[in-house]
Amino acid sequence: MEMILDLLPFQYLHSISLEQLLKEEKLFYQTLHSYWQEHNYLTIKWWVLVTLSILSPFVWFIFVDKKRITEITAFGMFFGIIAIFLDSIGSNAMIWTYPVRLTPYLYPQMYPYDVGIIIIPFMMVYQRTGKKFIKFFFSTGLLALLIAFVAETTMERFDMYMEITWKNIYSFPIYWIIGLFCWSILKLFKKIERKHNKL
Repeated sequence: MEMILDLLPFQYLHSISLEQLLKEEKLFYQTLHSYWQEHNYLTIKWWVLVTLSILSPFVWFIFVDKKRITEITAFGMFFGIIAIFLDSIGSNAMIWTYPVRLTPYLYPQMYPYDVGIIIIPFMMVYQRTGKKFIKFFFSTGLLALLIAFVAETTMERFDMYMEITWKNIYSFPIYWIIGLFCWSILKLFKKIERKHNKL
């Protein structure tokens, strides 16, 4: 951890050309690939990620309300775009990192975690409570609490997720706000759709 923190913030005293940047990126990916092969590939933790990647979409499809599948999927897409975007920023800015990766070429680094532990559970909460804001408000708050302090802590204990400058407590309101924002956007779109269907 101290070695990582010693590298922050990144400061350069001179400008870097595109050629130099590409050279550094090539070295980074070569190093990352070597690390992945030596410490991730075919380990028990790697198989956990593979299983999570395969099983979570199937479990979702079994339990999703097929009559509302388009609406629920739209909510999940909104949530997923924001969550994966933020995860990419946090990972690349070295605010947190994932010591175990499904592949060295996948960004964000923990895509299976984003989908299986965050996005799909929020979709299920939307399915059950999304029609009434108060229920959705408290349900997403509880889910955000569980993900931030149970799921993230568990991932830390198994060395599959590591906070560098981040704290679990920061995640809680962010998950909650993303859920409420996506609910608001979807309701707005449905209102616009109903208005235009009357024309």
